[in-house]
Amino acid sequence: MRSLEKQLGYTLTLTLAGLFVVFWWVTTYTIHELTERYIVTRLEHDSDTLLRHLKLEDGQWHLSENAAEAIYLRPHSGHYYLIKSRPPSRIANLLSPSLDGFSLYTPITENQSSVYETNMPDSSHTLVLRVPFERDGEHGYLFVAEDHSPIQNSLRTFDVLFALFSLMGLLVLLWSQRRILKRGFDSLNPVKQALNEIQSGKQVAIQAEVPQEIAPLVETLNQAMSQLHARLERSRMATGNLAHALKSPLNLIYQFLEDERIKAHPHLQESLQEQAERILNLIDRELSQARMAGSGVALQAFQFPQDLQDLINTMRQLYRDKAIEFEMDCQIADSLPFDREDLFELLGNLLDNACKWCQSRVRVSVETEQAWLLIHIEDDGQGVAQKDIDLMKNRGIRLDESQPGHGLGLSIVHEIVKAYDGQIAFTQKQPFQTHRPPLSGLQVTIRLPLHTSKG
Repeated sequence: MRSLEKQLGYTLTLTLAGLFVVFWWVTTYTIHELTERYIVTRLEHDSDTLLRHLKLEDGQWHLSENAAEAIYLRPHSGHYYLIKSRPPSRIANLLSPSLDGFSLYTPITENQSSVYETNMPDSSHTLVLRVPFERDGEHGYLFVAEDHSPIQNSLRTFDVLFALFSLMGLLVLLWSQRRILKRGFDSLNPVKQALNEIQSGKQVAIQAEVPQEIAPLVETLNQAMSQLHARLERSRMATGNLAHALKSPLNLIYQFLEDERIKAHPHLQESLQEQAERILNLIDRELSQARMAGSGVALQAFQFPQDLQDLINTMRQLYRDKAIEFEMDCQIADSLPFDREDLFELLGNLLDNACKWCQSRVRVSVETEQAWLLIHIEDDGQGVAQKDIDLMKNRGIRLDESQPGHGLGLSIVHEIVKAYDGQIAFTQKQPFQTHRPPLSGLQVTIRLPLHTSKG
């Protein structure tokens, strides 16, 4: 879906542009119509004056002295009149001196008043009013004309200036609209930053000040996340209690296996020992799976490289007798949106396997590659048979501690990787870093997407 800010900006821009075009057209059209109507009104007044002083004497049309204004007397003054009989007869046409002999276009096809535009020698915009009349039994037409080119030129100038000012006003409004939209959506940035903090595990609720319109949404999100965190904490606490409750009876069973009466039956002892260990491994695996947060909101984010270094220090303590040399290459200096307990479980199992089967060296590298977290762990042990590597590639494989090779905790690793929609690969003697040759043992590569959604 497109950005809401862009959709609003696009829609408002088109709306404002359309409104300004309509506003400009209506305004200019109205002004042009009012101007033309004003000129026609003035021509009507002049026609009334001329007809009031018109008379027929000796078979000729005559106007009373001073009937016409002086502007009609000056040649090419821009104001003209012409009187024509209808139908044409022996009565000659009466022309204003301003026509100076020019033949004004005078259609007489209709017996009604009309307004039209024609050309004059010095003008291409002359408005003509035609008025029918009757005097002394004779019918005729009075044509009154005015050159309105100066007014049209002024109107064209007005049209251009008004268009420019309208365009400037539109640009100012668009700029203001963009600023208002940006300021409005910028007020949501604290929410976005708070969500990023929540996703990375740095905080557990949106505490930023938000606009009143989205405050109910933020409150609902906070309530949902609070419930999610509370349920996950209760689940982890319950799994811990269950682990404690189940392991105590199992420890008692292990003590019974040391009883002399049980030792007297070695086959029975071996069978009970195997089943007890299987139950213990199943409990550990299922409880670990129940404690996983998976992709989504992390209760507490795994901190690189501090937490990784703590894990390595723990492995040093567990395998003091091997004096393992750890090579750590961590290219990440901040937390990532992965639950701390999940990555402790994931890295802890992989490091424990590597320490168990190595000779003296374990190498750990962590980096980001595009949209993935890349974890690579290898050791200098004897490696694993190819058939076992092929088995390890199957998602959800269940390998027991009693089996040879790197089996302990791999099913848990598979489940955590699956929970994050990640990928896991097992290889041997593959060069991952150009400046260092690969070690001889098993290589485990984990790829986890940096942006995941809870499924």
